[in-house]
Amino acid sequence: MNKDLKNLLNNSELFSLINVANIRSSLLGDNFVNSPESFAKFADTSKGVPILIPADKNLFDFEPQDVFSLPKRHLLKTIYGLSDETYVGFKHAFSQFTFLTKFNVKKTHEPYVDQMVKQNLDIITYVNYLRQRFKRIGAFQTRNIPHFGHEKIIQRMLDFCDHVVVNPVMGPKKKGDVTVECLANVFTYLAESKYKKKISFKPIFANMFYAGPREAMHHSLMRQRLGFKYFTVGRDHAGAEHAYEPKNAPKLIKQNQENLKIDVMQHNGAVFCPKCNEVILIGECDHPQSIMTDISGTDFRSSIVAERIFMLADQKMQHNLFKRKKEIFEK
Repeated sequence: MNKDLKNLLNNSELFSLINVANIRSSLLGDNFVNSPESFAKFADTSKGVPILIPADKNLFDFEPQDVFSLPKRHLLKTIYGLSDETYVGFKHAFSQFTFLTKFNVKKTHEPYVDQMVKQNLDIITYVNYLRQRFKRIGAFQTRNIPHFGHEKIIQRMLDFCDHVVVNPVMGPKKKGDVTVECLANVFTYLAESKYKKKISFKPIFANMFYAGPREAMHHSLMRQRLGFKYFTVGRDHAGAEHAYEPKNAPKLIKQNQENLKIDVMQHNGAVFCPKCNEVILIGECDHPQSIMTDISGTDFRSSIVAERIFMLADQKMQHNLFKRKKEIFEK
């Protein structure tokens, strides 16, 4: 995230302007909601996440007739399929419930929108460049420092992709999320030291909603519009606080794969199999799941905080991470 944007805008303002940029760059233009009637089509989870522009006088010029409202609980139920108004994803994405049918960004904020539009268009240019060099280009979504489970997914993608772009969404983060600067360092290190530049790191300006299975579809549609041919969705994709059944995201993708123009690899996560003595994707071996060891992201995070080596992640990467002495997590 550009530090100027982080310093000049609060998270809510940045979230709104990213949505504007995504509409203008056509990344999410089809998802723009400008009335209660257009919101109704998002009862269909395959449409992705609806994009609403809040009636914020600090950011936009508008008239009273340009404003409409949606009930809080209706938003929560439709987008998240939940009833808990304290859910972190809902609070992260929505702080007010009046929205604009059309919007004019104030001149002072136009440069920020232009910058975000340019970055996302640059990603499209980069993907087109890769497609001239390779036949099969994939995108991998993560906002976490990779453990061996993440790497196994990337390795499986490289079984049928010539190049994989680690392509996280780069909207405002919640406290405790990994910084974009840290992710860039980690994946650049792995690309050069381990993957012979078969992977690269290119984030996009887009918002995380933590909307679980619906957002798995949303992320697939975004990568389709960016020009990728392959994507992957796994266990508890875009979920938080154990709000969603972990297998529901890949299940929803499977149900809608024929309507997508991007091939999405679905999986149910990675585990360590003691019989195989390696990390595998669930279902890759015939050993009983009861003997498998889950790769805990929570345990990995605790190890990073304590600067203690986590055995189910690349040790050289971790040493490199600890040497940097830079901010790892958002505060």
